[in-house]
Amino acid sequence: MKKFLIVFVFLISCTSATTNDIPSEISVELTYQSLNGDFVTENLSNKSTIIIFWADYWGICRQELPALETNLDILLKDYDVLALAHSDLESTNFWVNNNLKGLLKVGLSTDKIRDKYKVIGQPLTIILNNKGEIIFREYGYIPINGF
Repeated sequence: MKKFLIVFVFLISCTSATTNDIPSEISVELTYQSLNGDFVTENLSNKSTIIIFWADYWGICRQELPALETNLDILLKDYDVLALAHSDLESTNFWVNNNLKGLLKVGLSTDKIRDKYKVIGQPLTIILNNKGEIIFREYGYIPINGF
């Protein structure tokens, strides 16, 4: 009888959380290295986020990013957009400065980001909902109208 009472009290104490104990807003953050070398933390919980993992030495990535940037105004209506490179800072900066207009938010991915999203190659496009859950994942070139 004592064991039953102890278990019952334990269950009640574990399930007595109120809705006041649950945060009303989920904060989804992503920290990456910007092209000036600083680390930036972005809040991704405002709307869905497209993250393109790419490399400046990979031909398909070099084709995809300028097309993405050209159509960025269409995507920004529904998404935050971020391109994270798997290259080193110097070569990424060189490529971005010579091939993009500066409209696309570009940075460098980190080991933590690559591990979290299981990035094993590029280009990889993922879309996160505003809770940080992956709702789309595709390797290879993705046409803008594919979102």
